[in-house]
Amino acid sequence: MFRSIIHPLLGVFLAMLGYYIVVQIGEQLYPTDFLTKDMSQEEVYLATQGYLATAPFWVLAISILAPMFGTFVGTLYAYQISEELPTAHTAPVLSVMLICTVLILTNPPHPTWMYIAPFLVIGAWWNAVKFGKARVAKAQAKQKRKRGNDRG
Repeated sequence: MFRSIIHPLLGVFLAMLGYYIVVQIGEQLYPTDFLTKDMSQEEVYLATQGYLATAPFWVLAISILAPMFGTFVGTLYAYQISEELPTAHTAPVLSVMLICTVLILTNPPHPTWMYIAPFLVIGAWWNAVKFGKARVAKAQAKQKRKRGNDRG
């Protein structure tokens, strides 16, 4: 029972960490120099909204790649570490990352084409589940061969 609670939560933590890492890489590549510490919340909102209208493609792509990477990493961890119902244990990761993606895209509003991001997050989750299944099956087959060699 405890593992069924802690492992999905660790998956969510890893997803957020993966998201943060990609965003920090993006911040290093494309710094947000137009924001200053003395700006009010409304000024930050308006400056960000104006920047999003003219931002280079890769700045916007990082906003999509970050939740995809985070979802993939968190899901893969939760799937591989769970012994029973591994796909169900990945649901919190998908749920949290979808909510975060939608919230990020709506405040301030991003370009319309970026609203494919939630679907891409679902795709990253699905690919992580498939990749996790393949890795688990490979590890189980390796254990079976090892047990067969130990007996023989």
